[in-house]
Amino acid sequence: MGIFGSREDRFARQVLTALRDAGVADARYDRDQFAIHVRHPIAGGSPSIAYLGNIFRECRDAVGRSGGSASPGTCPRWSSSGAPETWDEAAPLLRPLLRAVTFGLGVPAGSPALVRRPALPMLDEVVAVDQPTSMMYVTTRQLEQWGVPASVVHDRARRNLPWSPSTPSTPAAGADARAGAAVIRMVDDGDAYCASHLLLPGWLAAQAGRVGGPPVAFVPDTTGLLLAASADGIGPLFAAVEEEYRDAARPISTMAYTVDATGAVVPYEAPPGHPLHAVVHRSEVLMAAAEYGTQAAHLGPDTDTDPFAATFTVAERPDRSVFSVATWTEGVDTLLPRADYVSFGSFLVTWDTLTREVDLDPAPGLAPERFRLRGWPHPGVVARLRAAAVTP
Repeated sequence: MGIFGSREDRFARQVLTALRDAGVADARYDRDQFAIHVRHPIAGGSPSIAYLGNIFRECRDAVGRSGGSASPGTCPRWSSSGAPETWDEAAPLLRPLLRAVTFGLGVPAGSPALVRRPALPMLDEVVAVDQPTSMMYVTTRQLEQWGVPASVVHDRARRNLPWSPSTPSTPAAGADARAGAAVIRMVDDGDAYCASHLLLPGWLAAQAGRVGGPPVAFVPDTTGLLLAASADGIGPLFAAVEEEYRDAARPISTMAYTVDATGAVVPYEAPPGHPLHAVVHRSEVLMAAAEYGTQAAHLGPDTDTDPFAATFTVAERPDRSVFSVATWTEGVDTLLPRADYVSFGSFLVTWDTLTREVDLDPAPGLAPERFRLRGWPHPGVVARLRAAAVTP
């Protein structure tokens, strides 16, 4: 770190300067959270928290493409605008958003929670207020102020998203039609909310005619959505999506999604023996690794009595297929992530084997799911687990 602080510190000071130039007097930088806290001038208002990590990466990437130095002026518009104060004002501005389940972790204690509900494995549906020059996430404080329940907010946000089976799209770069099936990239212009269309009942099912078969969707980040027809040949798309996810300023998912017999959106599955099993499983493991890693960074332990958040470890075989391992250590109060295999130090067992021998209770309030292990299994259980040990 130089005498003027890190690049992150210097960027934060630029943001503070821009805010104060815009007339925002009550703003401060939180270095530990890499965030700006802004208190709006309304009675009883609590601070809004703007996390700078994503916008810093966007600015850094923009500078890398164009040259120059990173500053808020080269990046997406910053605004200190607050939420509308009444439900009638807010309702038409609401939009639904897909976000990872760990989105929003690290908010200081006492801050209002995001309004959210489960959408898909590892993904939640949150709600934003979309105003001409800003966007802010809806929290429980707004629910209290507006006097409406979360379900009403979610439902209205979805109704505000135009339902159209032919949302504007462009052919994906390098993608060719295969046996009448198209590969389509829907590019978000800032108002289309392409990724959010997966939340609309019936929308993905209606894409079958456009792609020439049962539809499959990918949402690597917030900039758009990729559509294709379900076929063995979509394997290369998983690798492309993984790369986009890794490079994204605001990643969403490495996984693929399709529809079930009722038209509901579900994760794309490829059971053992299926030609796409390895690539589909890889996408699931990498998504879980990202979310468990983010979660673990915020779990502590803060004291000697807090449980240990076991690491979700990913191992890669020479053919690029992967598997996950979590470790249960004797004598350690542990929060165990769901993994392909569980290590007992000298041997591994599959997750299914573990659940047959041990009753696992999910720890409340954690997403993604973890299981609290306060004690070591009975010696007879350990012996049976050892007898069922496998080599991945």
